[in-house]
Amino acid sequence: MPDDTPQFNGMRVLVAEDEFLVSMLLEEMLTDIGCEVVGPFADLSSALQTACTGEYDVAVIDLNLGGEKADPIIAELGARNVPIAIASGGFEADLEHRPTVRLDKPYSATQLEQAMATLHAALQQRD
Repeated sequence: MPDDTPQFNGMRVLVAEDEFLVSMLLEEMLTDIGCEVVGPFADLSSALQTACTGEYDVAVIDLNLGGEKADPIIAELGARNVPIAIASGGFEADLEHRPTVRLDKPYSATQLEQAMATLHAALQQRD
């Protein structure tokens, strides 16, 4: 019998995703597994501002936000030692700060849950 208890109760996830339908689905999947969504943010400026000042535990960041690379967000999160999942249809290997997890689009709920487990483990090791 499957356990219906969300396993990530209270883990705050900063979400930056510019594709509206993907963003809605991502928010729903995260909520279903017990995460609190911070955002989602569809543009670089809003996501970066929240990355600098907001309260969150981990992040799921689309590499391309409205035609702008999310490198400044990833750099800020890296400087703060925040576990990061990069969600992208294409992946740039020259990022200065390495993400904890890579999510290739399209990804499934199972793949997202596995990524959240990895981010959660990285968060626990950080503390």
